[in-house]
Amino acid sequence: MFLLAAAYLAGATLVYIHYRYWMPMALPFVGTFAIMFAMQTAWRVVFEQAEQRRVKSVFSRMVSPNVMQEVLQAETLALGGARREITVLFADVRGFTEFTDKSQDKAAAYIAEHKLSAEAAEAYYDEQARETLNTVNTYLALVADQVKKHDGTLDKYIGDCVMAFWGAPTVVDTQALCCVRAAIDAQRAVFELNKLRLQENEKRELENMARAASGQTPRPLLPILLLGTGINTGLATAGLMGSEQHQFNYTVFGREVNLASRLESLSGRGRILISEHTYKSLLRDDHALASTCTALPDLQKLKGFGAAVKVYEVPWRVPGSSPFDEEFASRIFTDPTQSTNILKRENL
Repeated sequence: MFLLAAAYLAGATLVYIHYRYWMPMALPFVGTFAIMFAMQTAWRVVFEQAEQRRVKSVFSRMVSPNVMQEVLQAETLALGGARREITVLFADVRGFTEFTDKSQDKAAAYIAEHKLSAEAAEAYYDEQARETLNTVNTYLALVADQVKKHDGTLDKYIGDCVMAFWGAPTVVDTQALCCVRAAIDAQRAVFELNKLRLQENEKRELENMARAASGQTPRPLLPILLLGTGINTGLATAGLMGSEQHQFNYTVFGREVNLASRLESLSGRGRILISEHTYKSLLRDDHALASTCTALPDLQKLKGFGAAVKVYEVPWRVPGSSPFDEEFASRIFTDPTQSTNILKRENL
């Protein structure tokens, strides 16, 4: 722009000196360059806003929306925390370890049977790893969707476990109720997914009979996994943790978080366990839901807790539907063929 202005000024001066012709000066400088500046500014605004939207879109996939807003609105980021009353949820995908072990064993047997080369064997293991990851991601995504749907903060994935909490960084008045409803909806979503996968397995069984008759490799049956969930409400430390030089993570920690984790480890398959504090919050915010909860025997000598811990189980099955029985719950993720037969018997 400055070069163009200098060239125009020099040309106008030469024309005046040699031909005594006065070329306009103000209008070209003020009008033309003002328009060019306005267009450049508009260009930057449009494309910078588009880049900001892209960054937010990517960032929102890594953290919860409320954490994203908290971080983006902060002028400076600093490590530190504050005590907050929060409700913590741990939801673990049951049967994933067994499924992974079986997948590895089947892959090794297939490689040995077909005498694959080292390169082909590595490619086959990579394919099995992708399928395994896709399976667990399918289940974890169902939990994450319900956490976000009920305004929770999705903290992290710990292997095949989801950790989420309510009450920080944004205050939620009915945090315990939102958390329990998210857990219920997650269990129901997994239940519906398992029904679809079982129906697909039934089709594959029939297809595999025809493939076996023609000497083709049978299609693998889809693994069926379940959720175990633990929830607790109480005071915890919430804030940014990590390193000033490398990475931040907005999370919560403390005794109440540990209790939620302990409840998750004891929840078994297809169950939701909540603490007494969470139960009392439900009584206040949704008495009808709290009245459906079942008091379980107190947990004695729970690791890290001196006193007995009162525990309640939250029912999640849709009224009128057939529940999982013990056989179904214990065999559904290890033997898809048998679980298909159980599905028929239970009319699930």
